[in-house]
Amino acid sequence: MSFVRSINFYASLFFLGLLVFARNLRAQEVEDVRNSIEFSPQVSLGVFTADHQLRGTAYGGELTYHMNTVANLRPWMRLMNLKSLDLVFNYKNMSDIVMVSDPRPGRFGDSYALIAALNFSLLKTKRAELLLAPGFGLGYLGETWFTNENILVGSHLNFSSRIALKLSTQIGPSTKLLAGIDVLHFSNGAIRVPNNGMNVSSVSLGIVQSLNVKRVLIDSARKAVEYKRHSMDVGVNIGRRGVYRSKDGLFKTGLYAGYNYRLDAVLGLSAGLDAVYYHTIYDPLRNDETFQSKASSFDRWRVGLGIGPDLWLGRLGLMTKYGYYLHYNSLMNIKAYWTTGLKYQIMGGLAVQAKMYLHQTEADFVGFGLIVTP
Repeated sequence: MSFVRSINFYASLFFLGLLVFARNLRAQEVEDVRNSIEFSPQVSLGVFTADHQLRGTAYGGELTYHMNTVANLRPWMRLMNLKSLDLVFNYKNMSDIVMVSDPRPGRFGDSYALIAALNFSLLKTKRAELLLAPGFGLGYLGETWFTNENILVGSHLNFSSRIALKLSTQIGPSTKLLAGIDVLHFSNGAIRVPNNGMNVSSVSLGIVQSLNVKRVLIDSARKAVEYKRHSMDVGVNIGRRGVYRSKDGLFKTGLYAGYNYRLDAVLGLSAGLDAVYYHTIYDPLRNDETFQSKASSFDRWRVGLGIGPDLWLGRLGLMTKYGYYLHYNSLMNIKAYWTTGLKYQIMGGLAVQAKMYLHQTEADFVGFGLIVTP
């Protein structure tokens, strides 16, 4: 797993929650709202992984539907200068990509991804606008270890994260030209291994066409976001890590108890204990069946203390923590870990969560479960 995933991973199952907007708005002004469609051909600057050298060029592009948010702007959207919610289809032809250590052709196949993204305006002038668009979704890779011994990829279906920086300029009443650079990442969170993942950095030149204009009433009296300054979380999740070069898996259960401090409606800090229970521990006599790389443990439990920031987008929270182990009988003498994920408040003090555990740049497992905030 690469460092890119640490920046982008789960920058958004949460985007699904962003499609629920504020109701009962009090209108004070009228504004034109335009959704738009973007088409951006791309060529890669590089295709890379954390541990293996690749060469060649990938070609492809993105088709994006931009949903303008101005008519239903939430407080956090206004604070972060959100321009649109995006649905992105990404395609890459990687027939030219080969491994330097094993330059046989056709190792990777084509890739496809469907990504939900947030499109933020960083800087705007009369003639141009600088945009940042992180996103997350699902991707499909054409070749895996099980189809042609592709040692980088263990499954066709993967998580897909992407972050793009684009410069937009108006060239007509309803048309814009875009130039950009982005990084796209594929990996399955170690649900099936090998899971080195793949990263593609690309440049693009595209065009954005606005659709029909809709006159809408804009609210200027939005309610403030309600939140607790201090709170406690208790969570549980369960996940599966793949067995190397096998379709079998090893299950783990994660437990968490921690304290949250909200700085404001968007930013927070949290710290707490992470405990992971191993349903299968490492056995040297069954190395192929029980080896879990940096996550290999001789004991049933490992326990650590982590701290880090939270980013809140309404009911959706993005969490990242770095921690040190209080107890971990590790095969590889691992002392530190980090986690990243999200939680979505479905009602009162109950939230669903998706959480990834990592050692250095290597994924351990992804856990799905619940968090209770008393």
